[in-house]
Amino acid sequence: MNASIRFKTRHSRSALLALGLLLIHGVAELRASEWPQRRGPDNNGISGETNWVHAWPADGPPVLWKAEVRTGFSSVAAAGGRIFTLGNTNETDTVVALEAATGKRLWEFQYPEPLNPKMYEGGPNSTPTVAGTRVVTASRTGKVFCLDTASGNLIRSNQLASVVNLTNGDWGLGGSPLVVDRQVFVNFGSAVVALDVDSGQVRWQGAKEAKGKYSFTTPVLLEHPAGKVLLAHMQKALYGLAPDDGRLLWRHEFGRGYETHSADPVVTPAGVFLSSGDDGGEMVAVTAGQATRRWKNKNLGTFTGTAVLVNGHLFGVDAGGYKKGNQELRCVEIEEGTIRWRIPGFGQDSLIASGDRLLILTEKGELVVVSTRSDRAEELARSQVIGGKCWQQPVLSNGLLYVRNASGTLVCLDLRGPGGKG
Repeated sequence: MNASIRFKTRHSRSALLALGLLLIHGVAELRASEWPQRRGPDNNGISGETNWVHAWPADGPPVLWKAEVRTGFSSVAAAGGRIFTLGNTNETDTVVALEAATGKRLWEFQYPEPLNPKMYEGGPNSTPTVAGTRVVTASRTGKVFCLDTASGNLIRSNQLASVVNLTNGDWGLGGSPLVVDRQVFVNFGSAVVALDVDSGQVRWQGAKEAKGKYSFTTPVLLEHPAGKVLLAHMQKALYGLAPDDGRLLWRHEFGRGYETHSADPVVTPAGVFLSSGDDGGEMVAVTAGQATRRWKNKNLGTFTGTAVLVNGHLFGVDAGGYKKGNQELRCVEIEEGTIRWRIPGFGQDSLIASGDRLLILTEKGELVVVSTRSDRAEELARSQVIGGKCWQQPVLSNGLLYVRNASGTLVCLDLRGPGGKG
């Protein structure tokens, strides 16, 4: 590890910024109220909101509203008082914008797209990404749309299949758009494509794998002392790319078995954590020009839900062998990858972190709250909040938690406590 360059996550810097705003301007949780992309404001599954309650009534947290948003596995983006998600019905995708506080439908945008229910319900896998007054979406077949957040009017569109000219795999695009520095990055099939956020023109494509078929992950930006690195977890390897031009900085092979990588790279002070239900977990130390393995084991191999980092520990559901209902929620320290604790009885579940607690949405629709203490496992609350299959990540914004299922039921839960004020 002495040869590698340690780095801090973007979340640590944004936390200091939020604290400064709170002290100087008296504006509490300014950034924390927004959840503009699939894994939150810093693309790491962590919410800055802590003023929410888990002491619920016996039948669970209050339901503020419900809405039907059609079949799919898209989570939601929350920004500007609006909720954005995707669904499919009658071979048509629909981008839906709802009022966050009431669930009122504000607008819809539709386009032809196959449901493609191969081994699961089908529909969109990607979550919309909000960048200012624009929302960017991506479909299973690689249609990328940029829409006006207020009206839903089309600003521009792209078809990635005509750009990449490589196979997209049986399940289509599974990650979400990442918008950074006026560029949109999308993992499509066996390549990463960069689009100009203003013109929609293709800036570059990289990390092409001639024998690869798919990537279900979302790119992650690493703020490295030697410069920014775009991390792309593809079917065969983790790629480090220069975000400005797609230049290959390094390639680190990862993947065995079916190589169905659905978990995004996780940036930690010890390196970049990779995981897969087929291949366990691995910590990769990053230098200016290469990536090398620090450790690899079977202690945490996540599938549909990416792990989160809290206080030097990774929290996630170990999906080794895909034994539904017999998987474990685990706490793993980052220096050597050892297990601190485990809780059995989980499945293909997704989670986020908020302060010293985890919010877990199980695939059966239970909401579970677990402490992020590393010295002991402590479940704080559990309630059935929605039915059907739930592989989507829960979203916390302004004390409201949004959960949805595969059939398209979206539920808004009020976690603000008595009086709805936190």
